[in-house]
Amino acid sequence: MSLRFPPLRDNAERPVLVTGASSGIGRASAQALAAVGHPVVVGARRASRLDELVATIREAGGEATACAVDVTDAESVATFIATATDTYGDPEVLVSSAGTLTMARVWELSPEEFAAQLDIHLMSVHRLLHAILPGMIDRRRGDVVVIGSDVAYTARPRSGAYVAAKAGLENMANQARKELEGTGVRLGVVRPGPVMTEMGTEFDPATAEAVIDDWVRHGFGRHPRMCKPADLARGVAAMVAMPRGAQITELEIQPEAPIEEDYS
Repeated sequence: MSLRFPPLRDNAERPVLVTGASSGIGRASAQALAAVGHPVVVGARRASRLDELVATIREAGGEATACAVDVTDAESVATFIATATDTYGDPEVLVSSAGTLTMARVWELSPEEFAAQLDIHLMSVHRLLHAILPGMIDRRRGDVVVIGSDVAYTARPRSGAYVAAKAGLENMANQARKELEGTGVRLGVVRPGPVMTEMGTEFDPATAEAVIDDWVRHGFGRHPRMCKPADLARGVAAMVAMPRGAQITELEIQPEAPIEEDYS
């Protein structure tokens, strides 16, 4: 056992893989990490959006390449990691941000719909860990950041299977972090509160009204502010940038309430 840690490599030598990069937190994280010098491989199912993201990163002086990936398919995940390795070398950082949201009461989802949400938010992360962690452990270095949610601890009604999936994800991450102790691989959870992204905006006005009414009734509507994806990306970048010998294991980011002029 050594109490000394080798310094972090230069960011240019720490390739990053980002899933769910076509929008929201994943896209913002890819841009933030590329901006500080990481080569970034962006992945998502919506491949057409990835080319535009890569162009944006390159125009800003960053290094990026795109690879379509379906995180619910093990072969697609393997291809994604292989493509990233061929392009920039062994992955040093993984940011897992893929997700969708179906709003409904728990029992209103069909078993198939419920399972699909568990797959995209929980099983998909396991597929990524299964594929990427052995190499990181062999190299005795690496950073994994998974995007959790505060619903894992404060369940919001009408969130379908999202609450169960995120609760499972955060507990799996906590277990894996303990199992990774001594390997040189760090695993952290960035936990957003309400964020303004595309996820969950596909539902009709009646569903939106029912969801908001229930959230307010259960105390989730104290103020109207929401975080921006870039707010979460700053947390991701901070987690990845921690010097060796320390780690941010969990980072919750919530929107700040508007300032009240007549506060007393």
